[in-house]
Amino acid sequence: MRCSKLGAPAAAALLACILAAGCGAPSSNGPGAAGSPGPTATPVPVHVRGFGTKEKPSVLTGTKKGRRIYVIRSTSFEGDIAGSADGNAVLQETHITFVDRSGAVTIAEAPKATVKQRDKSVFMTGGVRARTMEGAVLTCDTLRYDAGTERFRGEGHVVVTGPGGDRLGGDHLDGDVRLRDARVTSGSGA
Repeated sequence: MRCSKLGAPAAAALLACILAAGCGAPSSNGPGAAGSPGPTATPVPVHVRGFGTKEKPSVLTGTKKGRRIYVIRSTSFEGDIAGSADGNAVLQETHITFVDRSGAVTIAEAPKATVKQRDKSVFMTGGVRARTMEGAVLTCDTLRYDAGTERFRGEGHVVVTGPGGDRLGGDHLDGDVRLRDARVTSGSGA
């Protein structure tokens, strides 16, 4: 199935709905079907594209148990939904607001991000810069956000600068969204 170009709001809404709900085939046999096997719908692959601008970006929101965990603003996105929970979306010129359980916010920017439908993870690439609301700054080559644990995993040229100017550098980062519980390590073993 081919999808024509949609305006940013319509395409973002469609992609958010697909990423949140998935496109799996219904498992119910319908009303009145008492255990007899019935026909099931075949998942249809869907390809979605959305375009925005820096002034009016495409917006994709990730939620977990009804709570917003991130809001992604980008100039464009493209997603392939394979009719299951294996779809993904690739977003360009991303500005992402991550929100932890307490409501604390960290804002991260990168040239590119990929969102996975199955686990709602976000993988930012091309050089990442993030700032917590307390004033800590993180820079690294790549940053992965795991929605299950609500933690960051940074790789490559990791530098964390605290609000008071203290700096910590290394190759790998494992930390919470606020960067208060963060570990920076060097070498091949993280």
